[in-house]
Amino acid sequence: MATATKKVRPARSPERAVSEASSLAFAIDEDNGGDYRWEIVDGSGQVLAHSGNFASRNDAERAARRVYENAGSALFELQVANERRTVAP
Repeated sequence: MATATKKVRPARSPERAVSEASSLAFAIDEDNGGDYRWEIVDGSGQVLAHSGNFASRNDAERAARRVYENAGSALFELQVANERRTVAP
């Protein structure tokens, strides 16, 4: 059964552009169903990543802050699904 796509509207301000001094920013959005999610946006306002849904703005903000605080210690490993993985002979 197909479900309708929720349209996302900003929870705070419609201003999504990030100043040139910072290259990335977190934005918290509320969808039409009342759920919240965080997004990482670049200087032009383009969404680079987004989270799943959270029941409250505080939960979304707490998760975004955790990602922000721990991103520097993350390993950068590209992982490919097993069915797409290719192995050289």
